[in-house]
Amino acid sequence: MEPGRPSPIEPTGVFDGLRPGAILIGIVVDNLATFVASAMLVSFFAAGMAKEHGGDLPEEALESLLASPEFLLASLAVGLLCTVFAAYVGARRAACFFIRHGAWIAVGSAFSALVLFAIADPQDPRPPLWVDLVGFTLMIPAGLLGGLLADYHSRLLSGREPR
Repeated sequence: MEPGRPSPIEPTGVFDGLRPGAILIGIVVDNLATFVASAMLVSFFAAGMAKEHGGDLPEEALESLLASPEFLLASLAVGLLCTVFAAYVGARRAACFFIRHGAWIAVGSAFSALVLFAIADPQDPRPPLWVDLVGFTLMIPAGLLGGLLADYHSRLLSGREPR
C-alpha cells in the first residue's frame, strides 16, 4: 500500500463485533420486562372491570378483557416498548455496534417468544393472529430503535456529536 492512501474497506460479517453476553442480557431483560409489564397491564385493565362487576371478576369477563381491542393494542404497545428498552440496555452493555446489537436482541427475543408459544398449552387463550403478526413485524424495528437510542445516548455522554 502506498503511503498516504487509506486502507481498503473490508466488508464485515453479520456477526462481526457482536458481544453475545450483551445480546443475552438484552433478551433476558426483554422477557422479564414484558412479563412484569404484561402483569401490570392485566391488573390495570382488570381493576377497571372489577369496579363494573362489583369487586368480583368472573372468568368470562377476564376472557373478554383479554380479547378486547383496547387491551390488545395496549399489550402490543407495551411489548414493543419493552423490546426498545431491552435493546437499549443490551446495546449500552455492548458499548459498540449499538444498532446491530439492538437488532440481534430483537431477533433473539422474537425467537424466545416463538419457543414460548410452541410450548404453551393449546387450551390457553391466544391473541388474534393480527396481533402476533404486527408484533413480530415491528419487533426488529423496535430493537433497532433501542440500539439507535443507545448510540445517541453514548454519543451524548462522550461529548461526540450525535448523528
